[in-house]
Amino acid sequence: MGLIVVVLVLALVLALAVIVYAAYPYRGEDTPLVPFVGSAMRRGVRSLPTLDLEEQDRRATVDADAHR
Repeated sequence: MGLIVVVLVLALVLALAVIVYAAYPYRGEDTPLVPFVGSAMRRGVRSLPTLDLEEQDRRATVDADAHR
């Protein structure tokens, strides 16, 4: 029973973090009352690898041309 409560609380904390990120730092605004949270979220997101959609499209085009 206790494990279920812990997992649910962790899920709620993660959901809250996503909502806060989408509401403030993603749009370039500071989080109210705790601006260090927004800056920490920005630094974390910048450190994660991302996909460049234009590069991915170029590679798909080159691969498709190579198979013809």
